[in-house]
Amino acid sequence: MSELHESRLAKLSRIEASGVDPWGHYFPDRSWNRDVRNRSGEVQYQLSEGGILQLPDLEQRDADGNLLVDYRQWKQQAGQGEEIGPTVRVAGRIILLRGQGKLKFITLRDWTGDIQILIGKGQVGDAAFEMTANYDLGDWIGVEGRLGRTNTGELTVFASSLHYMCKTLEPPPEKYAGLQDVEQRQRQRYLDLTYNEGSLGTFLARTKIIHSIRQTLANRGYCEIEGPTLHTIAGGAAARPFLTHHNTLDMPLVLRIALELHLKRLLVGGMERVYELGRVYRNEGISPKHNPEFTMLEAYEAFANYEVMMDLTEQIIVNALQTTGQGNVVQWHGKTIDFTPPFARRRYDDLFLEATGVQAHDQDAVRQFAIQ
Repeated sequence: MSELHESRLAKLSRIEASGVDPWGHYFPDRSWNRDVRNRSGEVQYQLSEGGILQLPDLEQRDADGNLLVDYRQWKQQAGQGEEIGPTVRVAGRIILLRGQGKLKFITLRDWTGDIQILIGKGQVGDAAFEMTANYDLGDWIGVEGRLGRTNTGELTVFASSLHYMCKTLEPPPEKYAGLQDVEQRQRQRYLDLTYNEGSLGTFLARTKIIHSIRQTLANRGYCEIEGPTLHTIAGGAAARPFLTHHNTLDMPLVLRIALELHLKRLLVGGMERVYELGRVYRNEGISPKHNPEFTMLEAYEAFANYEVMMDLTEQIIVNALQTTGQGNVVQWHGKTIDFTPPFARRRYDDLFLEATGVQAHDQDAVRQFAIQ
């Protein structure tokens, strides 16, 4: 066991000895950090004679990242008074911790973003301040306090009470490199989400995309179904299935490799617009573009043709992009892709001719081109 692990276990023992449950408890009425940051306009400056001033814009910065307004100087020029702001309750993971005598600064992260916490010994009391000596990066805490600004203009929760939520026994990855091992990122996804910037955002964007797909299909009158994942025959695609066995029925079964067949049976049965968004399994190779299990979307519509499905595909993609807030022009692996509708529509034969100089239906010419 490393010294870091021993240190964390010792702190855990001290927390338990103080009578605090280090393994989580109820923390009601908390706000997400994003929502708290959106309340920055409620922070004001109250003059001694009773007047209230709105704060200057403390988010604007110059090209070097420096604030355009000196908040300390602004308060001196405003006159005698004090800053006022709403009382908020936030909770999250400690990702940055630094101390300055009887003051400690914490950066607290939840799934909506970060916010700074200022802990003063005089504000939280001796016992609570001593407890902060047992805080480590990765620990979970709840904080209640006044929303305000430090002298440098940083939006901050000035803690009045602290609530210890959960101890993290594993030290975080190296501060600047983050979690770099690709296999570890896949096998321990919780570490990837916690310590690698952008990973959580990808998961949240996927949730929005899935919701958007379902909403688009619902708006067009499609019914979502759940087909069986255990099949007697692997159909609907050409792929090697995963094999299993039903013990009670003494029957060999396979995990589905496609969604198609049961959707078409429903179409035959009279469900005129139907789709499934579900998992399929293919016992084949693994690569950055191929996974043994993945999510597939299949949709079928009676009395439609391929042009109708083109319209549907375009609408699904455009709506999903709008849901994630990316706009229609996105960057992907160094390339710029413009999804502004309408999408270009090309016939396969025309693309074949453009790429090869050969008519797709001229078998002799195609054969000769293949030989060359």
